[in-house]
Amino acid sequence: MAQTQACKDLAAARAKTTFPVIDLTRYIHGSDENIAKRRKIAALIANDPVFNKETRVGKSRVQDVNIGLAMSRRLYQLQEEHNLSKEDLLLCTDEQAKYWGPLAENHQIIGCYAQTELGHGSNLSQLETTATLNRDSDEWIIHSSTFTASKWWIGGLGAIATHALIQARLIIDGKDYGAHGFIVPIRSLKDHRPFPGVKVGDIGPKAYGGFSKIDNGFVRFDHHAIPRENMLMRFAKVTRDGQYVKPPHSKLSYGSMVLLRSQMVRGAALTLARAVTIATRYSTVRRQFNVPTSRRDTDNLNLETQVINYPMVQARLFPMVAQIYAILAAGKKMTSMYNGMLSELMQGDISSLAEVHAISSGLKSTCTTMAATGVEDCRKLMGGHGYSYFSGISHLWSSYVPSNTYEGDNFLLTQQSARYLLKQFKLAISEPEKVTPYSKFVINAVDQGAFQSERSSVQVATDWLKPEAQLAAFGHRAGRLVAELAVVVQEKDTVWSDFNIECWKLCHAHSQYVLARCSIEAVSQATAQGMSPSTVVVLKRLSDLFSLHTIQASLGDYLEDYYLSPKQCQTLRQQIKSLQESLADDVVGLVDAFDFSDYYLNSALGSSDGNAYQHLWDRAQREEINQTEVVDGYKEYIVPILTQHGTTKL
Repeated sequence: MAQTQACKDLAAARAKTTFPVIDLTRYIHGSDENIAKRRKIAALIANDPVFNKETRVGKSRVQDVNIGLAMSRRLYQLQEEHNLSKEDLLLCTDEQAKYWGPLAENHQIIGCYAQTELGHGSNLSQLETTATLNRDSDEWIIHSSTFTASKWWIGGLGAIATHALIQARLIIDGKDYGAHGFIVPIRSLKDHRPFPGVKVGDIGPKAYGGFSKIDNGFVRFDHHAIPRENMLMRFAKVTRDGQYVKPPHSKLSYGSMVLLRSQMVRGAALTLARAVTIATRYSTVRRQFNVPTSRRDTDNLNLETQVINYPMVQARLFPMVAQIYAILAAGKKMTSMYNGMLSELMQGDISSLAEVHAISSGLKSTCTTMAATGVEDCRKLMGGHGYSYFSGISHLWSSYVPSNTYEGDNFLLTQQSARYLLKQFKLAISEPEKVTPYSKFVINAVDQGAFQSERSSVQVATDWLKPEAQLAAFGHRAGRLVAELAVVVQEKDTVWSDFNIECWKLCHAHSQYVLARCSIEAVSQATAQGMSPSTVVVLKRLSDLFSLHTIQASLGDYLEDYYLSPKQCQTLRQQIKSLQESLADDVVGLVDAFDFSDYYLNSALGSSDGNAYQHLWDRAQREEINQTEVVDGYKEYIVPILTQHGTTKL
């Protein structure tokens, strides 16, 4: 088959890349060993018929769940066949990990995590499920006091799980000690039937098709007894005689939440990267209109213009590429901070818990919002074909958008970061040397006289490329917002919930500061680690574009107190446009560096060979509805329509 123009266009764009792509692939995935491992696993999945993606479309709810179960079983088999890694346990004692760990790892039990209830989600302190100690039998009595206490939305619980890690309010002699974790058997390991006192099932179909294969379930308990030892007791403990031993810090249970939210930061980057890869490749091969542009292919004047050469497309697409690399940098930092915090917690040191929890909460909210919005923007960038299931975008969006709600609603979650920053601001007044590293900007905001006179140091457009100018802007904005919030919450007759909007703005301002700082630090580290100069140049451009585009998106905040002048806003726009133009030759290489296989992307339009229209045609031809020339239902429905006023002569 002759090479199509689309294939030639993507190959030509790939050839323009100014840096070694493998450099960034190592940067993203850590090492050649990790890259090889990812590719091995991807190949195992892609070549296994159980994971054939073309057979998943148009299935019923029951069929979807069965497909999900089949894939789960096959994943377990592949894990054992190829000795794939397993995650460590966190809140268990060493004894509990020794007992439950092998059971889970060997798939002798199937677990799920059950926190959310029908009537409560984010408000952990008001969960209705109780675990009451029966001293005589040395057991916990797990009970759902009302139907709204039923655990709800629990992934894997609807059909498959045998055990659940339940969050329930611990009760001893009528005293409520708050939510704690308990390992609760749900179904018999002999016949999979629910135990007496356990009502369990599936909650039904979800709004978006991406979760149709997941058996999100409910469980309601009626005085279900479990051994006392099933309480997770690494930190809080209950002795045989019923004595409660409190943990060294009331927020230690947040450790597991920090892990999940830290992982979601990197997950947000990779989700957006998947959509941007598809949109970038398709925008490169898609030609629309014959309009002169500064990047016109002068050797092919008879061809329509490549969509990716339009400045409006670049202005929408390229900042998302920059966002991905910034989020990846923050994800690496979060992993490092989490590992350090975990090591400290195991030694009884809780000093870093508050900061890591606040940053992970803020980044979860900011980054998952950014990714979900970006995936939809990628669909819009692809025109009408972007709405096709075969684009790989619509299914991706429907699978990802719930992340804005689970593991902490993105709007409510911002209050946790805001509370932390208010404490840091108060600390800056009395003991500024104790302010945590990613909150140092609050120190400048203490002296309001000097702070209100602060102005950006930018004089010309290229000054915007100075990291210190960028971080000063982010820090000033976040510092002003925390100082303003600190004032209003002290006013008479104020209620914390009245400041939800202010908390949201402050949290995202802080998260953007963290993202920019991590991105800037990543560029310095790349240089120190000996990455090729051409790769460092591209990383610097991405870091700059992320910072400047993010500042531009919130210009009102910077103009509100005259930190930026109209002239500086103009130079900001000039520099953003210049950065976007400088990245044009590298954008295909930048998305290739993510190292996504065609199977993983599952996109006719974003395939690595660029043959978008051929792949889209082929996918449509394989559809079941096209396997017969006359559609089912012709005689029952179409003939009566055509003949209702007499036989039609053709």
